[in-house]
Parts: sequence; C-alpha cells; structure tokens
Amino acid sequence: MLAGVSFVGFNLLDPTAIHKTFRKPVIVISRTKPDSKAVKRVLQRHFEDWRIRWAVFEKLGSIHKSVSLAGEPPIYVETLGARIGWVSELVQAFSVCSRVQSPFASRD
Repeated sequence: MLAGVSFVGFNLLDPTAIHKTFRKPVIVISRTKPDSKAVKRVLQRHFEDWRIRWAVFEKLGSIHKSVSLAGEPPIYVETLGARIGWVSELVQAFSVCSRVQSPFASRD
C-alpha cells in the first residue's frame, strides 16, 4: 500500500515498476480524489522532465472510490495486480481507527 505516488513534493514512486519487479499487488491510496489535470499542470510548470514524471501517473489504472469505515468519507484507490473487490476488503480490514489504513494496528 502506498499513500500516494508523490512524496515530499514530486519525488515519485512508480507503482507499475514496483508491481513488475516484485510481482505483488500495489495499492495507491488517497484521502481525496486525485486531480490529474492539476497534477499535469504543476509538472509542466515546474519540471523540465515533466513528461517522464507524468508517465508514472498515466500508467496507473482507474481511480476507485472505496469506503473504509462506515460513516466516514470515502478514500480513493488505484490498484495494480489485484481486483478492486479484494482491495476494498483489504482496505476495510486495515482501517482500524480511521478511514486511512493502519496495517500494523490491532483490532484488540
């Protein structure tokens, strides 16, 4: 599970490369619905290599809305190598104390 694709600005992880390298499902989670148009504009404005960076976002799959905790706003997930039904169940199982996943938290 990744909490997004970009970290500390626009340092990017490539979920597709991670999936291909390790042959394991990769799940990208966002608290808000990603705005691809805004991301592309920022990349174009601030980075000479924006096309390389933008390619990471283009390779991601569809954005799915998922409910992790009843009564909480949805989260948004993109997944590689796993069906969205399984991902939704996993997200709910790991949402112990909040709508954002805590894989190391206990249900005790």
